[in-house]
Amino acid sequence: MPLTLRPIAHCEIGLVRKTNQDSGYVSDSALIVADGMGGAAAGDLASALAIRELRHVDDAPVEGDEALSVLERYTFQANDGIANLIEINPTLDGMGTTICGGIFDGQNMNIVHIGDSRGYLLSDGVVTRLTHDHSYVQSLVDDGRLRESEAMNHPHRSLLLKVLNGQPGITPDFFATPLKDKDRVMFCSDGLCGLVDDSVISTVLALPNPAEAMSTLVELAHVAGGTDNITIIMADVVEVAGRESGPGAPPDPDPRPATPTEETIILLNPVQPTDYVTSGLIGAAADPQITAMLDELEHEQPPAPGKPLAVKLTSAQQERQRYTPTTKKSHKGFLIIIAAIVVLLGGAGWAVYSYVSSQFFVGESGGVVVIYQGLPGTIAGIDTSTVYETTNIALTDLPTSWRDKVEATIPTSGLDQAHASVQEILAKSLQCVTERNARDPGSPPPADGC
Repeated sequence: MPLTLRPIAHCEIGLVRKTNQDSGYVSDSALIVADGMGGAAAGDLASALAIRELRHVDDAPVEGDEALSVLERYTFQANDGIANLIEINPTLDGMGTTICGGIFDGQNMNIVHIGDSRGYLLSDGVVTRLTHDHSYVQSLVDDGRLRESEAMNHPHRSLLLKVLNGQPGITPDFFATPLKDKDRVMFCSDGLCGLVDDSVISTVLALPNPAEAMSTLVELAHVAGGTDNITIIMADVVEVAGRESGPGAPPDPDPRPATPTEETIILLNPVQPTDYVTSGLIGAAADPQITAMLDELEHEQPPAPGKPLAVKLTSAQQERQRYTPTTKKSHKGFLIIIAAIVVLLGGAGWAVYSYVSSQFFVGESGGVVVIYQGLPGTIAGIDTSTVYETTNIALTDLPTSWRDKVEATIPTSGLDQAHASVQEILAKSLQCVTERNARDPGSPPPADGC
C-alpha cells in the first residue's frame, strides 16, 4: 500500500520571548521548521521568507532523487530571497534562519538541514537523531573537547557556524532517509532540543499517541524554562489504501491523530490536541503582519550604486517591538561618529564612511572581548570606531599573552575574520578556565595567568 504522513504541529512564543521568530510548514508530504535569528535584524522575516519559498516543494509530484534536487533549488531560492531583502533594506543585515525538514516521496524523507534545529526518527522502537548541529558547541563535542551532556549548558551553545543568511557559498546538508509504515519523524527548533536532553526526547517521542507525545514535549520545554520559541512538527507514517502518496497527492481525509485521554489532558494540560495544526503555515510565516512586512519590503527598491545607504524601517517594522539581540549591536554611535567626520571633511567624508564602516577589529570594552566597527584611533580628534558586538568572554579568563593581544586590539580583514578571531579567543578562554579549575585550591597561578 502507498504511504503518507499523518502530521501534527505546534509553534509558540515560549515563556520568555516577546515575539515568535520560528516558522514552519506542514502537510502530508512536507515537514519544515525554520528558526529565525538576528534580533532587531528580523529573524522572523528570515524564517517566514524561507518557509514561503520552501513550501513550494509541495506544488508538484517528485520521485527519488528529484525530491532532493527540488529541495535544494528552493533552499537556495530562499537564501537568494534573504540576500535580496538585505540589499533592499540594509538594516536587515544580520538576519538569518535555520532550516530543518524535508519532503516525503512515498519511500524516503528527503531532508535539508542547516543550523541547530533538529530531526529525529522513531523506527522499530528506536529513536535516532537524523541531523548534526552546525554549531560551535557541536564542533567542540566532535573534537572531544566537550561532553554531550555539557553542551546544553555551554554559554556559547547558540553560536552557529552555518545558517541561511543570504551569503553565497552556503552548504546545507541534503540527504534522504527511508521511512516505513509505523515510523514517526519529528523536526523541532532548539526551543525544544536546546532545553530538553535527547534521551528524554527519545523516550517521549516513543509514546504511542502522537498528541500525547507532543503535549508532553511542550510541557517539558516549559519546565526547562521555555526560554526560546518552541516549534515541533511530528508525523506518523501510515498506509493509505487506494490513494497516491508523496508531494502533489490529495490530502489524507482525516489526518488528525487520536485525541488523548481525559487523564492525559489533566496531567499535562499545556496544549489541547485541538490546538495542533495538521496542515499549512505556522509561526511567523502564518502571521499576517509578517506577511505584510515581507510584501512591503519586496516592493522597495535597493539604493542606487554608489549612493549612501539612507535606509529606513518599514511602517510595519516601526509598529513592532523587536527582539533584544543576542549579541549587542549598536549602530547609533557609529552613525554619530560618521556624521561628525562628514561635517569635518565635507564631501570626502562619504569616502571615509565607505571605508571605515567596512572595517572591523577585536578589542576590549568593560572587561570583556568585543568586536569594534571602524578603525582604531581617531580622525581629526574623533574616535573612528564603536562597539559592534559584545561577547561574554572575560579578559580575566584569558592567558596573559592573549589578554595583551586583545587590549592592543586585533586587526581583521572583515566581520567574518573578526568572528573567527572571537572563536579562537573563546577556545583559549575555555582552555584557560579548565586549567584553572583543575588546579589544587591555593596553588599559585602559573606564569600565563591561568
